[in-house]
Amino acid sequence: MPSVATFRCNAVRRVVFGTDFSPVAERAATYARGLALSFSAKVDVVHVFDPDLFLNDDEPRLRTFDERLEVRSKRLDALGAAFSAMGVWTKTELAVAQPSWAGLLKAAEDASADLIVVATRSKAQLKRLFVGSTVEELIRHATQPVLTVGPHAAVVEDGPLRFKRIVYATDFTPEAEKAAQCALSFALHDGASVHVCHVVDCRANPPEMEDAADGEVRENLERLIAASPLGEYGCELTVAYGAPAQAILALAEKVNADLIVLGPRRHSFWLTHVRRGVSLEVLAKAQCPVLTVH
Repeated sequence: MPSVATFRCNAVRRVVFGTDFSPVAERAATYARGLALSFSAKVDVVHVFDPDLFLNDDEPRLRTFDERLEVRSKRLDALGAAFSAMGVWTKTELAVAQPSWAGLLKAAEDASADLIVVATRSKAQLKRLFVGSTVEELIRHATQPVLTVGPHAAVVEDGPLRFKRIVYATDFTPEAEKAAQCALSFALHDGASVHVCHVVDCRANPPEMEDAADGEVRENLERLIAASPLGEYGCELTVAYGAPAQAILALAEKVNADLIVLGPRRHSFWLTHVRRGVSLEVLAKAQCPVLTVH
């Protein structure tokens, strides 16, 4: 299993794309194909079927387990053919697992994948990813970087995918340092500009607290970046104040980012001193893909 530490711009050799055949998953498929073409990578197109969860509205007449599997198998074959038609080496896998996120991680492990690509839905549906699994559990347990494509992510044309403007959010933790490596990998591969952001959650503090903290926070940020490979690459630093998810999304919109990179902690699933759920909000509302790295 490749570790995050060995993830480099020339090391995306195998991508696992998880799909539930929904419209947003179709959009994510374009990103998966684009990355495969850009990195000359192989793709495993995986659908995980949880027999306890029947979420497809177009299958009300199907009652048996075998009928449902047959429909999914045909859809998977068609999707795999679409990848192959673009010149991408493709393998398809229909797995039965409970919960379905575990089935996708098993597929990624078996394939020695370097990257997982999935779709997320609206904020109200964020607890469900492909057939009922949770995006939080997928990201929490994945050892590979996970690229999520939300319902508001830009539609991209089929062809090699290049990221030109990357927002990397950091909280100075080891997880964030690993995420910086991935941000740099994509930046080097695509010649992208990198905007490094740290958010101070000061919603409960008076405005004057921002000025008092700004110097120290910016100094820590500059020290962190100088000690990382990003220091040599060159990037723009931003210290933001307020609701973390909103601040990250605002910066991404301001610079017209086409990738957001996060390094959420496994135990808290987000930045230091930030309540649970911020990463999920970013995933749901981002107008570009979000790469999470542990």
